[in-house]
Amino acid sequence: MLRVKELTKDERLMLESMKKNHPSISTRTRAQAVLLSDSGFEVQKIAVVFSVCRQSVATWLNAWKKIGVCGLFDKPRGPSPRGQ
Repeated sequence: MLRVKELTKDERLMLESMKKNHPSISTRTRAQAVLLSDSGFEVQKIAVVFSVCRQSVATWLNAWKKIGVCGLFDKPRGPSPRGQ
């Protein structure tokens, strides 16, 4: 079962702040998903909460486990093709 390790007090405070204040809804969602996982929610239940597939939640939680908070941010996108 995929689940984040127990969060420290500082991690929890940072994620709570991100959940409420980050300008990107995607980042806010991912922060909340990590908090839910820490609270004991399973991946499938988190997926239902956010209306996403189970694999999306697994990707978010694995990114948190691998690289921490930086794993919750959107990756930069390349420029869009001209004229589109």
